Amino acid sequence: MAENPEKLGEKILSLRNEKRLSMRGLAKAVDVSPMHISNIEKGFTKGSSELIAKIARALETDVDSLLHIADRVDPEVVEVIQQNPQAVPSFLRSAKDLSTDDWEKMQAYLEKLKKGGRSSGRGKKKPKAKKSGK
Repeated sequence: MAENPEKLGEKILSLRNEKRLSMRGLAKAVDVSPMHISNIEKGFTKGSSELIAKIARALETDVDSLLHIADRVDPEVVEVIQQNPQAVPSFLRSAKDLSTDDWEKMQAYLEKLKKGGRSSGRGKKKPKAKKSGK
């Protein structure tokens, strides 16, 4: 993917204006200088993944969408990959040709797993109860 910091800057500026938030206000919300926000909006710099995620949250927009525009990956996603260095890349390679519908089904299945608590067992089956009596 080609980086497009100007497009990122334009998006941040547009979101900031929609929220009627000053450059200084956004800078304060994400703990950087107003000049840093200005440089991002003008396309002079991109900012780190962490900063872009903070900006997205401050502007109440989707973190992943803003990171995608910046050609960045959420630090939380990087952490998942680092915790599972063989499984995650292998899974993603296997899933690369899935349709949008398949991805939605997979997401629904994962949500179901999380709600049911089945993911905490890590695939281990519970031992069957022994029969008594004979």
